[in-house]
Amino acid sequence: MLDQNTDRTWWMIGAVVVGALLIGAAKVAFPEVFDSVVDSFKNTLAGK
Repeated sequence: MLDQNTDRTWWMIGAVVVGALLIGAAKVAFPEVFDSVVDSFKNTLAGK
Protein backbone atom coordinates (compact mmCIF):
# COMPACT_ATOMS: atom_id res chain seq x y z
CA MET A 1 0.00 0.00 0.00
CA LEU A 2 1.22 3.47 -0.82
CA ASP A 3 2.14 5.98 1.81
CA GLN A 4 -0.70 8.31 2.81
CA ASN A 5 1.01 11.41 1.33
CA THR A 6 1.54 9.59 -1.95
CA ASP A 7 -2.14 8.65 -2.03
CA ARG A 8 -3.08 12.30 -1.52
CA THR A 9 -0.73 13.36 -4.29
CA TRP A 10 -2.32 10.95 -6.77
CA TRP A 11 -5.80 12.16 -5.80
CA MET A 12 -4.65 15.77 -6.32
CA ILE A 13 -3.14 14.95 -9.72
CA GLY A 14 -6.34 13.15 -10.69
CA ALA A 15 -8.47 16.12 -9.64
CA VAL A 16 -6.31 18.52 -11.67
CA VAL A 17 -6.55 16.28 -14.75
CA VAL A 18 -10.33 15.92 -14.41
CA GLY A 19 -10.68 19.69 -13.97
CA ALA A 20 -8.57 20.34 -17.06
CA LEU A 21 -10.67 17.89 -19.07
CA LEU A 22 -13.88 19.60 -17.95
CA ILE A 23 -12.53 23.03 -18.88
CA GLY A 24 -11.36 21.73 -22.26
CA ALA A 25 -14.73 20.10 -22.94
CA ALA A 26 -16.52 23.34 -22.03
CA LYS A 27 -14.29 25.30 -24.41
CA VAL A 28 -14.99 22.88 -27.27
CA ALA A 29 -18.72 22.49 -26.59
CA PHE A 30 -19.55 26.12 -25.76
CA PRO A 31 -16.79 28.38 -27.16
CA GLU A 32 -18.78 31.64 -27.08
CA VAL A 33 -19.94 31.12 -23.48
CA PHE A 34 -16.41 30.17 -22.43
CA ASP A 35 -14.97 33.29 -24.12
CA SER A 36 -17.54 35.56 -22.46
CA VAL A 37 -16.72 34.08 -19.04
CA VAL A 38 -12.99 34.57 -19.63
CA ASP A 39 -13.59 38.18 -20.72
CA SER A 40 -15.71 38.77 -17.62
CA PHE A 41 -12.91 37.46 -15.38
CA LYS A 42 -10.34 39.61 -17.19
CA ASN A 43 -12.48 42.74 -16.76
CA THR A 44 -13.05 41.98 -13.09
CA LEU A 45 -9.34 41.43 -12.45
CA ALA A 46 -8.45 44.59 -14.40
CA GLY A 47 -10.89 46.58 -12.26
CA LYS A 48 -13.12 47.65 -15.12
